[in-house]
Amino acid sequence: MNSQGIQKNSERLLALIACLLISFCMGTVHAFSTLIQNIELQTAVGRMASSLVYSTALVNVTLAVYFGHILYRKFSPNLLITLIATLPLIGLFFSYSQSWLGWIIGYGFLFGFSSGLGYGLSLFIASSITERKRLGFALGLVTASYAFGAVVFSMLYPFLFRYFGFERGYVIGIFALSLVVIIGLMSFKSSKVRITTNSIHNTQNNSKTPKITKLWFGYFLGVFAGLMFIGHAVPLINSFGGSTSNAITAITLMTLGSAIAGIYAGWLVDRFGCKRPLITILIMNCVAVFGLSILTNVNFLLILLIFIASIYGAVIAIYPTLVNHIVGNKLYVSVYGKVFTAWGAAGLISPSLAGWIYEKNNSYESSILLTLTISILAVLIIWKIKYSIKH
Repeated sequence: MNSQGIQKNSERLLALIACLLISFCMGTVHAFSTLIQNIELQTAVGRMASSLVYSTALVNVTLAVYFGHILYRKFSPNLLITLIATLPLIGLFFSYSQSWLGWIIGYGFLFGFSSGLGYGLSLFIASSITERKRLGFALGLVTASYAFGAVVFSMLYPFLFRYFGFERGYVIGIFALSLVVIIGLMSFKSSKVRITTNSIHNTQNNSKTPKITKLWFGYFLGVFAGLMFIGHAVPLINSFGGSTSNAITAITLMTLGSAIAGIYAGWLVDRFGCKRPLITILIMNCVAVFGLSILTNVNFLLILLIFIASIYGAVIAIYPTLVNHIVGNKLYVSVYGKVFTAWGAAGLISPSLAGWIYEKNNSYESSILLTLTISILAVLIIWKIKYSIKH
């Protein structure tokens, strides 16, 4: 990828700040757990129907990243950032209707797509302005900022709902994040960064497009455990005799651990490459999941859940750099969009599969053993990936 007019560190810093602000705001889509009960009361639907709002958002996050390279090629970053700030506001008109379909459209489709577009565009800009030796840290920061958005708004939304009510509180939250995205737009404009559209490679007509099967399955299997345990943290903790306060604390620390691990993982890959750190943390993930299969103490359960969530954060932070290293800058945007569908697939399959297995057995033991097997397969697939850095 090529960018022009980037000569000063201050200009790069302004552009990176813009990426972090945008990514932070769009990560708030994953604070959905603080909305779900209010959506149920407002729309008079059940837990499964209200959960479909978030599932729809996950699908659209994935689609936005997948098709991102087409949008980056056709439209300027300034226009796309404006769209990212606008779509959640438009979504308010639908969700404010207080209907389930309104939430599906407003939150699931519009906010979900905006979230994926903001995340993908932030990675795209960050990779274009960052020196090769610092790429891992920059992309790790963007990914961590996305996770921090979920952490902060998981605490902010309950505060807003308590003082302003659900409807007004949600409106205030959406306006706040859209305002921050506009600040990010101003920061990006001030950086004077110019990204040429011909630097975004189109792989559709390229016979040399690399095979991504191993990358895809490595990602799918690598995040499977994290997504399952994050999605089922509350009932899992309750099944071990933990209290609701234990569960709330654990979820907060799991999300926070995921974000912090993303920053540290980015720092690691700049020093040791991607493959060794990724294999190491995936082996640690296997050990942690095995620990879950044999323990009976709720306190150890909380520690292991936080650890597994942190590993998940490290995996999703390393993967953009891994793809960039393997395929090079020109192919990175489109190839990562395809690989990212593995995250979307895992996000849809993992929690629902665990729920189905639990209903069959009235226990999480089988789900944990399945996840352990999948985690081991992730190590083996990453081990077989041929890794060399392309420019």
